[in-house]
Amino acid sequence: MPVLYVNTKQHKGSIELKPDETIASGLFRMGISVPAACGGKGTCGKCRVLIDNDWQHSCGLRPERDVCVTAFSWEENSDKMQLVGHARVKTDEQTAMREATNNVKGQMTGKQETGDSAIMVVDLGTTTLAASLIEENTGNVMGTLGQANHQSVFGGDVLSRMQASERGEGENLQKIIRQDIRQLRDGLLSICPGCVLTAIYLAGNTTMQHLFMGDSCAALGKAPFIPVSVERRESVLDGIPVILLPGIGAFVGADITAGMLACGMDQHAGITMLIDVGTNGEMVLAANDRYYVTSAPAGPAFEGANLSCGMPSLPGAVCKVRIAGNRAIYRCIKEQEAVGICGTGALELVAELLDHGLADRNGHLKTPYDTQGYPLLAGRGKKLCFTQQDMRQIQMAKAAIRSGIEILLKKAGISPKEVDKVFLAGGFGYYMDVTKAVRIGMLPPEFAAKTRAVGNTSLQGCMDYCMKKDASKRMQRMIEASCEINLAVEPEFEEIYVSHMGF
Repeated sequence: MPVLYVNTKQHKGSIELKPDETIASGLFRMGISVPAACGGKGTCGKCRVLIDNDWQHSCGLRPERDVCVTAFSWEENSDKMQLVGHARVKTDEQTAMREATNNVKGQMTGKQETGDSAIMVVDLGTTTLAASLIEENTGNVMGTLGQANHQSVFGGDVLSRMQASERGEGENLQKIIRQDIRQLRDGLLSICPGCVLTAIYLAGNTTMQHLFMGDSCAALGKAPFIPVSVERRESVLDGIPVILLPGIGAFVGADITAGMLACGMDQHAGITMLIDVGTNGEMVLAANDRYYVTSAPAGPAFEGANLSCGMPSLPGAVCKVRIAGNRAIYRCIKEQEAVGICGTGALELVAELLDHGLADRNGHLKTPYDTQGYPLLAGRGKKLCFTQQDMRQIQMAKAAIRSGIEILLKKAGISPKEVDKVFLAGGFGYYMDVTKAVRIGMLPPEFAAKTRAVGNTSLQGCMDYCMKKDASKRMQRMIEASCEINLAVEPEFEEIYVSHMGF
């Protein structure tokens, strides 16, 4: 059997690769998660790993070389790099990997000492996770942490993960998400070492909660899309009770019901709308004493995945962009050195490219950027470029969001100008420039003056659910008054979607 040797700052060791196993799968069994937004198809280029040249040639790596080479958009020597989520090795030769690069942080450990009781609330996002530790008696927030969801090794969207689960990776997906939550727990307890954790509350989309529970995704991933459960459920993590908040259906989960609670959509007299621009683009329209809910197939582009130099909204991500003259001026999260671009940065860059005539209304980048990409950063051995394919990813994502909005409005029989308030949720929404979102056509022009960023409503709603006496009853009433709309079976969806592909 081939032997995989790893030598990094965080990991050293070896493991035998199984027959026809990808390198990424072997790395995962060593405790190393390598992101693969495309689910191992070899197209996103996010699972780049430096591999010793002699080892590559001796073991007979079997990636699709044409796909692998084109995926390396940064100035890398493709002869020394492989997409390990896609690459497999022949199993009849002894092989060795001498060096691999990865950015996985070591597990944090904290002390649980006798002291104040605390509750942990978690936003179980597809791309990123966020968690807060709150004092049980007062509801005071004692600390908040976030990190990437390392299930990305099996793909950047819920469909890829459902498919991976059905291929037999369900147990691994469950292990990853539970370990991610442990890591957040330990990090929070290290901030508040005197606290004793008594419960964990989770709010995530229906797929994420299925994967946490180890449920089968077989019926969830195909028509008529039947979840195992969307009711409130309970589990245990290392002896600590875990409560999963209730959702509405296969496409709209507990992260949105938590958002509805956090925004008080049941307490506003006028017409309100909640839009969570994440991987799934969920949205809710409160009108006519009903809640019209849907999930738009935006994909993970607004969370940095599927972009050639994309990344989540983490330190080092370009989040603000302006074009001045012939160069881009940008700002990074935490003012750190640029590593990639996140969703808000990509959205602003697209708006700037349009305003400066560097892209047309059909989304075509002008020469030479159509072939070379528009350079965000060049120099110091780095190059970050926004490519024509990246532009297409943003076009598809924004068209899906806009189409979902229009169909909900049509179902309720109201126009955009009749909406009184629009709540824009999530980390993406918090940093997003609404005028830029209107400029590229993601939001109707009538929403420009009515839209308010409300941050992570999934996390806030999770806090409200466990701390406010009437919260669970209010949430249940909203769930019972909800009407879930599946855009995939709406006859107008495709036509509306295509009409909003342009700018």
